[in-house]
Amino acid sequence: MREEIYEERKRNDTLMILTFISLALALVSSISYLIYTFVAGTHLIDHIVSVVSVTLLVIFTIFLVITGFFIENKKAKIFIIVASLLLSFYSIFQVAVGLNQKKDLLPDFTNYDIKDVNNWASKRNIEIISSYEFSDTIEKYHVISQNIKKKTPTKNIKELKLVISNGIDNTITTNVTSMVGWKLDDVIKFIDDNKLTNVTINFEYSDNIDKDIIISQDAIKEIARNEPITLVSSLGKENMLKSVTLDNLVGLDLFHATTYLKRNSIKYNIVYEYNLDKDNIVLKQSLKELTVISTSRTQEVTLTVAKANQVTVPDFKYMTESQIKDWANNNHIQIEFSYEFDENIKENKVISFTATAGSNINVDSNIKIVVSKGQIRMIEFKNVSDFENWAKENEIPYSISYEYSDTVSQGKIISSTHKTNQIIKNNETVKLVISEGGNTVVPNFIGLDINTAKSKCKDANLVCTIEGNNNTIIKQSMKANSKVPIGTAIILNKEK
Repeated sequence: MREEIYEERKRNDTLMILTFISLALALVSSISYLIYTFVAGTHLIDHIVSVVSVTLLVIFTIFLVITGFFIENKKAKIFIIVASLLLSFYSIFQVAVGLNQKKDLLPDFTNYDIKDVNNWASKRNIEIISSYEFSDTIEKYHVISQNIKKKTPTKNIKELKLVISNGIDNTITTNVTSMVGWKLDDVIKFIDDNKLTNVTINFEYSDNIDKDIIISQDAIKEIARNEPITLVSSLGKENMLKSVTLDNLVGLDLFHATTYLKRNSIKYNIVYEYNLDKDNIVLKQSLKELTVISTSRTQEVTLTVAKANQVTVPDFKYMTESQIKDWANNNHIQIEFSYEFDENIKENKVISFTATAGSNINVDSNIKIVVSKGQIRMIEFKNVSDFENWAKENEIPYSISYEYSDTVSQGKIISSTHKTNQIIKNNETVKLVISEGGNTVVPNFIGLDINTAKSKCKDANLVCTIEGNNNTIIKQSMKANSKVPIGTAIILNKEK
């Protein structure tokens, strides 16, 4: 009997230990889950919701732990153990998933092609807002900078502002001195360093000037980057030609590729291939790299060169502004948006654009698009100044004229072409007539005595100031019979 009691107590003690261990595990894991949720949260609202939810879970676990200490029933303890283990599994599983889940973070898009960025953003419903500026270091249509730091979680991003390279600024000038006598490689370096884009280097044989030395140049002055300049470089003596091992020209621009061929007296011809992403870049060469060009120079190299493609203009009137931006970025077209009110075109719909739908235009073209701001209605205003500010801000044509009125107070509206809340149609001018108040006619005060002049002044609703010593008026500051507003001030001069 004693052995049975002992065994029963032993089982109860073991069950109690298991209960405490499972409860402790549940409590520790749920608190760990709370700490992880608090630390790992990013978006404020989601973060608050998650923290509150896990806090409730921790509170429930605490109550479960307290309950476990007071329960004596064997079956109840088993239930507590199972519940604790399930809670522990849930908390550990959530933390493990969170730690192993790869976050979608914003990359550093510097030097990325805008097309690639646009494709990335469209998959995440992020709007790209782009502006353009010249850059000597970033390739055209590649990203110069972005307004949001890299590694920012994309779920927090609704729009991304990018500065896109518009290529080099060809208006910048360079002082070109005489390069006659320079080595060809030094000239090429000067051209590259100063971003000169319209240079032609011709080559000719010379018995007197060493190979790759500049013989002549046509321009010695300050020039813009895209202004033409022609130089002549020496090929040396014709009978001194040597065999040449052909370089890989793929990826070079046309200037550097043809300069290499011409300086080595290699025959070549050019075929063009339309390409949306590249322009004047060698795509292929007919003779492979390391081909030996003999001294007879009978071989000929054909270069396949990228030529900027043309794109077909869609009908922008059926596209949203976001769709237009995506199309422009993907096709390397620059868009200039402007916004106007329109009585017929709904807000955010396209009113007009400078290209013709269905026509082909060159890559790098610029299209101006006018987007509707919807209808605009006449406002209710307290004074003319408020109306003028509103009209100027919204580019509403208007005109204001003034009239005397015995019935409308000065500064108030006598009439308007548009009533409050009336639609202002396209190209309409809002015309206002403003009251200058009542008017009066200036009497002839010349020759009158002071008392008579004062009486006439009062009858005419004028404010008269009388100057001088004698009794007779000899001069007045406004002509007789002039029409002036009531209350106008007039100076009357007496004879000295």
